[in-house]
Amino acid sequence: MDKRSKVAVAVAAILGSVIRVAPVEAQQANASGDELQEVVITGLRASLQKSLDIKKESLGVVDAISAEDIGKFPDSNLAAAIQRVPGVSISRGASALGGVPTSTGAATQITVRGFGPSFNTTLYDGRQMPTALGRNARGDSSRGFDFSAVGADFVGQVDIMKTPDARLSSGAIGATVNVKFPKPLDNPGLRVAASGSTSYAADEEKATPNGGILFSDTFAGDTFGVLGSVTYASHKTRANHINNQGWNGQPFAPSLGAFVAPDDAVAKIPAWFSQDWGIYQEHTEDTRIDGRVVLQWRPNDSWLVTVDDNFSRNTLEQDQFGYSVWFNAGNMQNIQLNENGTVVDFVQPDTPTDFQGQINASKIRNNIAGINLQWDATEHQSFELDAAYAVSELNPNGEISSLDMDVGYGPSGPGGTNGTTLGITGIGSNQLPYPTGIGPNGDAARFINNGLIGSHVLPILSNQNKDIVRQFKLMGTWKEDNLQLNYGVQYVSDHQDLKQFDTFVNNDWQAFAGYGPASNNANGYALPQDLFTGSFSTSGFINGFRNNGNLPPRVLVFDPYAVVDYLQRTTGRTVQLAFNPNAQLVEEKTTAGFVNLSTEAKLNEMPLRINVGLRAEKTQVDSAGIGQLPTGLSQLPGDLTAFLVTYTPTQPVSTGNSYQHLLPNIDLVLAVSDEWRVRLDASRTLTRPRLIDLTPVLAVPQNPRVGALTATGGNPKLQPFLSDNLDLGVEWYYAPNSYLSVGGFVKEVQDFIVQGTSTQTINDVIDPTTGSLAQFAVTQWLNGPSAQVRGIELAIQHMFGDTGFGVQANATKVDTNKPYNPNDTSTSGFAVTGLADSANLVGFYEKYGFEARLALNWRDEYLDHFGQQQNGGRFGTEPTFVNSSTTLDLSTSYRFTPNFDVYFEALNLTDETYSTHGRYKEQILDVVDFGRSYTLGFHVRL
Repeated sequence: MDKRSKVAVAVAAILGSVIRVAPVEAQQANASGDELQEVVITGLRASLQKSLDIKKESLGVVDAISAEDIGKFPDSNLAAAIQRVPGVSISRGASALGGVPTSTGAATQITVRGFGPSFNTTLYDGRQMPTALGRNARGDSSRGFDFSAVGADFVGQVDIMKTPDARLSSGAIGATVNVKFPKPLDNPGLRVAASGSTSYAADEEKATPNGGILFSDTFAGDTFGVLGSVTYASHKTRANHINNQGWNGQPFAPSLGAFVAPDDAVAKIPAWFSQDWGIYQEHTEDTRIDGRVVLQWRPNDSWLVTVDDNFSRNTLEQDQFGYSVWFNAGNMQNIQLNENGTVVDFVQPDTPTDFQGQINASKIRNNIAGINLQWDATEHQSFELDAAYAVSELNPNGEISSLDMDVGYGPSGPGGTNGTTLGITGIGSNQLPYPTGIGPNGDAARFINNGLIGSHVLPILSNQNKDIVRQFKLMGTWKEDNLQLNYGVQYVSDHQDLKQFDTFVNNDWQAFAGYGPASNNANGYALPQDLFTGSFSTSGFINGFRNNGNLPPRVLVFDPYAVVDYLQRTTGRTVQLAFNPNAQLVEEKTTAGFVNLSTEAKLNEMPLRINVGLRAEKTQVDSAGIGQLPTGLSQLPGDLTAFLVTYTPTQPVSTGNSYQHLLPNIDLVLAVSDEWRVRLDASRTLTRPRLIDLTPVLAVPQNPRVGALTATGGNPKLQPFLSDNLDLGVEWYYAPNSYLSVGGFVKEVQDFIVQGTSTQTINDVIDPTTGSLAQFAVTQWLNGPSAQVRGIELAIQHMFGDTGFGVQANATKVDTNKPYNPNDTSTSGFAVTGLADSANLVGFYEKYGFEARLALNWRDEYLDHFGQQQNGGRFGTEPTFVNSSTTLDLSTSYRFTPNFDVYFEALNLTDETYSTHGRYKEQILDVVDFGRSYTLGFHVRL
């Protein structure tokens, strides 16, 4: 036999044995909470068969992704793999660096059946994970898990449970995702796996190394085992970014052609304008180290002891360069509105020019250590004890999250020169808004490298967060014939401490503000031209959007540290960070008792599997913060677009809250025949409020802008979201490795947590620009309305005989009785967020050692959340929509021997962009082009 034939026979033999064994192993598991017996699998078809068996034999609605072999997961990123599951969509392109919103293009978080990251619970081998990120891609805190921080190389299996398992957890209206890792006694003997690769981002034109190794062995007659793994991954991306930080809603008087105060008697209509427009190029490097150690001991047939520790360190560093401009409603002229009230064209006289050299960074360190004891006390009775301590830290050594050296030219006060009558036009759906009149006094040829650059503001911040999760579970299991009873108690304590240090508190961000002599201003300092010799081109800046050719042709690139060093040396002034009183400490303690009964019966001679669960939970929340109120506002002499706020003395504020709930569930699975399954599932689930929303204080930012005064307040008395759920599905397993399924679901969700925004005065503070009481847009959280979410899921997996070809396809249609109405300008508007139709099509081939997958993913436009980066205005909390997207990914590999293969992966082949908009499609917020990326690597197994 030639080499190719030998490989083909070996692969076929392995696949055949796995396909025979996998169903038997899968039948030993119930629901999805039981550990499935590990089997050695090789190849994509074996992986798909194992996942199919899990779906078929589970009592609830469960989908799974299984490793093709040890050290070979179907995708290099967990979120990218999970998105192939019906009803699951991913967030691609949005991330956060220590609390600073940015874009990387990586698959980060998941949405399940329309419910976003905060509505889904992610577990590591059944344990809750902490998150110290504190603020997600939107700049707010989330319970959502960031999958880009998890290496997929040595993950064994991921279960996506769309119906609850009373033995695991309760906090998932969307789904519970259980990430399972291999253990040494699952597969006795010596096992070694290693991988190496290089990743290349086409736009960044730089390659980075990746690698990992796993070692597992057993000793003393396979009664003792040890497993250790370590992985290193580094990725570099370049993103081209157009940004509107917020669309400010104000009353507009057509007769005056201007924005007016809300109490003016003239006729007025709602209108929205771009408050802060910018263009940026972002170079990001994401470096991750994962380590895992597992020790197992089986002293006799009755006992199994497992001790494990998981460590990860994720470091993100970003160089961001850009140009931005700030607009005020009272200064705008020649305003043109479209039929929606969106300002599509305007100019603003005497506008300064600002260039940013910004360094964003974060370091997140995670560690979770635990012990698990399993004791088979008798033939029928067993017990399990599981305890874990987990900690997540953001910037544990006080690292800087963001340093933004803002320079430029133009008027910032009386007598200022080199400003321009600047405007934004080109506003429309699928169009890039662009500035007109750029350059000193409108001279576009002198926009950059003109010798006029002076210093402006220097915001610096450091977010230093810590999240500690302590958890304990004791469970007993009684088995007899076709009856299984699980019962137990569980305790989880989540302690989150959020702190921020910045230059706003002490006003050091204004240390060098004003643009300097070239702008005829006594504030600010002149900067040498040799600090500003670089620039980036905007040619073909964003793929798929019009107006690329109308952007400023080049934008400055400079070293912000060099500018800061020059200013501090020449002025003798050192900028320092100060503690921001808007700190928060929240501790959430949940005690639960649960019971779960599984049995079998007959319905008209057809096997009926029955699973009934009940979980009783009590949660105690203690929230503390530091409170202060504003006492005055004053315009900054070096920046008349900003206020300086003075405050009352700080004082500690604390409060508490508690709630308890009964959470029942029932799962029925009718085996109409060996090929057909009918499922009916009913349950009640909950999702707890985000911890940051429980702060007891009202926060007024230290750096508010003129015309955009805001304040935010938490609500420690928030109750969780509650959902009553009904699932009905039919599955047809018509051939080996092939099935067709259809399922429908309805979720009745109550106590939605919504933002209520109203215009208020605070502490009788006066606005010096109007001489009247300052008007703050105050946003606070409250439990609000109820809503229904319903949907249908279709899925098919088909193998074309022995050709090696196969296909996976699924589609999800979701709907709600509370959709968003953009014409509702009340301050208390409500809609269900996250709902989007989605579809996946995956074609693959596997034969003769060669494997290839081509995956197409589509997600329709959806309302992501309420709120924008700068959310002012008179019409409540403005929305953020994510535009529809279609991505195409390719992965392929060739197995030279049973123990060695090489692979190639290409992501985002169509160069799809990530983009968002506000209330109307033309209100562009973010458009990000992060390009394509490629990975070439190998796997080796012994």
